[in-house]
Amino acid sequence: MTQTGPAAQHDVLLPPGWSQINSAGSLLFHLDGLELHLIPGSRFEDVADAVGTLRESTYRQQLSGSGSTRDLDGRDGAYDHLILLEPSSRTLAGSARLQFIPQGTAAEDLPGTQQSYLEHVYPGIKMMLAEQTHHVEIGRVALAHRFQRQPHSLMALFRGGLLIAARSGFSILHGLVSYNHFAHSDAVNTTFLSALMRPPYRRTSPALPPPRHPINDIQPSDSTHPIGNVQALEVAIRQEHSEDFRLPVLLRQYFNLMEAKVCDLSLAKDFNQITEILMAADLSALPKDRLGFFIEVDHQPVYQRFSWYRGEG
Repeated sequence: MTQTGPAAQHDVLLPPGWSQINSAGSLLFHLDGLELHLIPGSRFEDVADAVGTLRESTYRQQLSGSGSTRDLDGRDGAYDHLILLEPSSRTLAGSARLQFIPQGTAAEDLPGTQQSYLEHVYPGIKMMLAEQTHHVEIGRVALAHRFQRQPHSLMALFRGGLLIAARSGFSILHGLVSYNHFAHSDAVNTTFLSALMRPPYRRTSPALPPPRHPINDIQPSDSTHPIGNVQALEVAIRQEHSEDFRLPVLLRQYFNLMEAKVCDLSLAKDFNQITEILMAADLSALPKDRLGFFIEVDHQPVYQRFSWYRGEG
């Protein structure tokens, strides 16, 4: 990519002065030349144009963009947001949105389909989870093209999300991972998605509400898949079906960093028609030294100012 100064030609820039104005109240940590900020949904409009542009350009690279200039679904005000910034160039390196729901939240206070994409895809899931536990929804993770080749960039977003959740008393996380089945043959899709719906990849309990748009051709199974880890599964599919097959990067991180499991599959009929893989992780089940490796980061506890903060679990 040709450089045109400190930022690359296709970089998405945050508004001038944004970092200086917001850093005192939103800066979570510095990592390898990047800053990670946590901002409430009430301040999302300050970065909406940049984040929406980043999301759409990122998803379009994967042949799964919405076709709009910006990916803004009207729900961002109901989420809090991680903003990954390269301060030297004012470039938006990445973003993700988080929704924290404390256990026991009253039904009338739960987000509906217009406030939660997860609730839109799985009607009733917010009420079910709120009856059982504190939980976090992770959504719309995007990383700028220039930073996709830098492993620490995606790691910064993940570390931030895990750190905030663990230190705020939340251990159950759910997130949707996009898989562009249009980029692969039916044989690849069937092999891959069927494997995900079997142990050890699939979580068998607790049962969640069914998706609004299920994939009826792929059925869950309780029989254990003969290939026991997702990296080996990727290699087998490449050897047997297509050398072009690659795991979605985000899916790999869910499995490897959080030991997450697959809950279900659905179609994004209201967005871009691709497959969405619902992942769930329980941070309390991770070995303490492993979790500590990701969350023991020198940081400012800005999350303590949010209403959903429950104290370190």
